[in-house]
Amino acid sequence: MNDPLAPLRQSFRARAAEDLKALRRLAAEDLTHPELRRLAHNIAGAAGTFGFPSLSTAAARIDDILVEGATPGAAELSELEAELEAAAAS
Repeated sequence: MNDPLAPLRQSFRARAAEDLKALRRLAAEDLTHPELRRLAHNIAGAAGTFGFPSLSTAAARIDDILVEGATPGAAELSELEAELEAAAAS
C-alpha cells in the first residue's frame, strides 16, 4: 500500500530542521517577537497533520502562552526544541 502523504511527511521533517534553527535564533534574540508565535502556530497545525502529536502539543503550548501575552519559559522552549529535533531525525 502506498502512502500518499509520505512525500509531504518527508518535507515536514526537512522543515522541522529549518524550524529548529529559527526557534533557536528567535529564542536567543527576542521571546516576544511575533515571528515566534507564527512559527509555533504553524508547527502546531502541521505537526498534528503529519503524525507528530507531541510536537504539535509543545508548539501549541508556546502559541497559547504568547497569545496570552506572556513569555514562554525555558522548559517550554526546551520541550519544543527536543520535539523538533526528534521530528527532523525521524
